Amino acid sequence: MKKAIDFLRSEIFIFLTLLLVITSQIIHTMYLFETVRVFDLSFEIASYHITIANWVHAFIFALAIEAAILMFILNNKPTPSKVYAVASFATNLLYYKVWDVALPTIFTSVLISSMLAGSIWFFSDLLAEKISGVVDTSSKEEDELKKILAANDEVKKINFKTTMPINGR
Repeated sequence: MKKAIDFLRSEIFIFLTLLLVITSQIIHTMYLFETVRVFDLSFEIASYHITIANWVHAFIFALAIEAAILMFILNNKPTPSKVYAVASFATNLLYYKVWDVALPTIFTSVLISSMLAGSIWFFSDLLAEKISGVVDTSSKEEDELKKILAANDEVKKINFKTTMPINGR
């Protein structure tokens, strides 16, 4: 049971959960990007209207936006990730078109939008905290190792000095 709890608290699990949250945001961002598209990349083949290029472009745009949040977090930049979480909230409200639905649906949309944006905000903080803790720990361990190695070198120097023939031993 301890191993399961340790895994659920680990950086890996937090990172995977954050990835799931961010991935769910991709569709919303793609849809909004597609609604404001200025240049249409679609084309006709025979009597078929092919829009795959538009959706691939929207996917690349959304993926880049979502990847940015990971870069901010992994590089210990909490402010941009929080700004992004607020922007995600606005994106979700636009995606759900809260101005165009019944009151219960507005409440549901605001709740879902808050939960998704809040998850991005709080998981960003949690992961950044875990990552900075890992970095601090490794640098502390490196400092301790350097101190031990330096002390070991001093012991070798003392032993060398005391075993020299000049000292009569």
